[in-house]
Amino acid sequence: FVTAGIGHRYGLVETFAFLCTLALVAGLALAGLALAAIGFTQLWRNGDKAGKASLAATLLSIFVLVPYAAAGWLYLTLPALTDVSTDLDEPPHFEIAPRLRTPPMNAIGPIQPDAADLQMRTYPGLAGRRLDVSAERALAALAPVVSARGWRVRGAMPASSSQPEIFIEMEASSPLLRLPADAVVRLTSGDETTFVDMRMALRYGPHDLGGNARRINAFMDDLVAELERQSLEI
Repeated sequence: FVTAGIGHRYGLVETFAFLCTLALVAGLALAGLALAAIGFTQLWRNGDKAGKASLAATLLSIFVLVPYAAAGWLYLTLPALTDVSTDLDEPPHFEIAPRLRTPPMNAIGPIQPDAADLQMRTYPGLAGRRLDVSAERALAALAPVVSARGWRVRGAMPASSSQPEIFIEMEASSPLLRLPADAVVRLTSGDETTFVDMRMALRYGPHDLGGNARRINAFMDDLVAELERQSLEI
């Protein structure tokens, strides 16, 4: 788990191979628990010298299975969503990411009504932000936030806006294991204000475990904090 996780984080292991390794690790840990149970049974019935080894196997297996248990709890308590948006009526659209997705990646398409209903009921606070700054100021604050998260913008970050809407697509990986997702930010210019919407789509797997919504909220909070920091500097 540790070796594959470090390898995936630094681009040495492909994502699909990493997910297969996670499944193998879970299987080995469960097998360790089963063999430990057999060892304890032999110890109880026959007095075999299996106590220390079985205890070590039990503790190690439980330690390995803790993150799987946490993920399982999220899987059971949160809806199976892979594509989340702050605007469900007119979600920001992807231009580049759908063309780059290949099996076994998740396809990017319209957000279905049932998925939108699940999102609204589960994440009622997930919404865009209206910023009391111009689109240029919003872009200036957005660039360092993207860089700090280690995300990669597809193409060049626009420096200014002559259009009422700006779309910025990014490769947005998770913080620890760098599991890949695609994100798009939409900036809509108003009268000295800018409205920011965001959409994030998981690349692999049938369930984001709530990660898309958490990362969107964190991104919005960081964007507001960066604007405040820049305003103080000015």
